[in-house]
Amino acid sequence: MVSFQLFIEFFIIGLFGFGGGYAMIPLMEQAVRDHQWLTHQQFTDIIAIAGSAPGPIATNSALFIGYQTSGVGGAVIAAGSNLLPSLILVLLLIKLIARHSQTKMLNHGLYGIHPVITALIFYAGIRMGLQNELFTNLKDYPQYFILIMAMFLLHKKVSPVWVICLSGMLGILIYGF
Repeated sequence: MVSFQLFIEFFIIGLFGFGGGYAMIPLMEQAVRDHQWLTHQQFTDIIAIAGSAPGPIATNSALFIGYQTSGVGGAVIAAGSNLLPSLILVLLLIKLIARHSQTKMLNHGLYGIHPVITALIFYAGIRMGLQNELFTNLKDYPQYFILIMAMFLLHKKVSPVWVICLSGMLGILIYGF
């Protein structure tokens, strides 16, 4: 039963997760919460690991969530069903865009989607910050320092991999081994 639920949930997430992996995080969080597959801390840890591992965060997250719920089979089902809608849609869109790439309506529709994608990513970041007490513990200055440093380095085009590694090392140095 869990395998079927994984397939359906991650297929739907893949189908409606426009904007890439980070935009899918709120959808994954909702599925995890609805089915009680993981605790909030487990989900947060998975997102942190998936974001720092090579590959797309959505696929990595699906793999980790599927594995936590149903082992290797669950990982394959969750990741595969998450990728399937993209595969189908991209193949269809390639034909559509090739035929209608100069159509104003298509371009306007895509332009209208941009703010929603930005909002989904922003929402995921704020929600994770709130749930991890980033914004509620105002006296935890080191977290704010790491946040601002990470934003600055990302703005300066430092690789996210290096920013994640540096942030992890700072966390160990600041909070202890």
